[in-house]
Amino acid sequence: MPVRRFCTDHAMDCGEPLAGTAALAERHLFIRWPKGSWRRPRFETAGLEPPLRAAMKAASGNGRYVGLVDVGDEQPLEILSFPDATAVLPRDQDHAAELVARWHQGEVLEGRPLRRTILCCTDAKTDACCARYGFPVFKALAAAAPDFGIDVLQCTHIGGCRFAPSVIVMPDRQRYGRLTPASATDFLAAIAKQDIYLPAYKGNPALNELEQAAEAAVWRWENGGARPAVLGDGVNMLAPDRASVTVRVADRELTVAAQLQEFAIYGNCRDMDGEAERKKRWVAWVES
Repeated sequence: MPVRRFCTDHAMDCGEPLAGTAALAERHLFIRWPKGSWRRPRFETAGLEPPLRAAMKAASGNGRYVGLVDVGDEQPLEILSFPDATAVLPRDQDHAAELVARWHQGEVLEGRPLRRTILCCTDAKTDACCARYGFPVFKALAAAAPDFGIDVLQCTHIGGCRFAPSVIVMPDRQRYGRLTPASATDFLAAIAKQDIYLPAYKGNPALNELEQAAEAAVWRWENGGARPAVLGDGVNMLAPDRASVTVRVADRELTVAAQLQEFAIYGNCRDMDGEAERKKRWVAWVES
């Protein structure tokens, strides 16, 4: 019997870079709901009543993400809002729909404050990689997290299946991928110190892909330390597929070279029976 291939395996084998893939919604809202009831798409999850389902769908998009997190140990229906890091207990699903609609309008919900929270996608309904790679990492993180004062939650699809496990740290809005169970303790230690965990870092979501790749290249070249800053006028397009980026770190300015390279990728495991998509990605390295 042939060994099953996963889109994450393919992305790593073809050398597609992790840096530059940190695009992220500005605001996130999650509803605690039993994982066994999750469906694809998430708005069709079993047990959601029509008003709540409609409110969730309406509130998604335009810089907002609405999804689900597992209830864990029999926790009640609850709404978690980020980056304001607030949890609200609605009276029932109708009240939850009202709260989601208010959140959609930009209202800051009042509730209990949340600790630093790691969200790990384990949504097998959306992609097999999220179960194969996401769930073992979730278990490792959840087991070690109490020692660091951090909460860890399983969540529905948050994008980046081929870089599984897809992980977001809130309220920091940091994106990570390709974590392993063996790296869980080192990752948590970095997060607890409000540092960046460079081996799995996807980039700064406030930057575009080229700038993210340049920033990450400098950070890795420096092996951590002070956060690099891409200069506002530091991007110089030398050709459609080549660029030079000036990045300041501490009191120095470094020049980063970047080249668009083409990779044959599969966006998720469901696509792997067909032909791979040809996708161009920025690859960056420090020149000086």
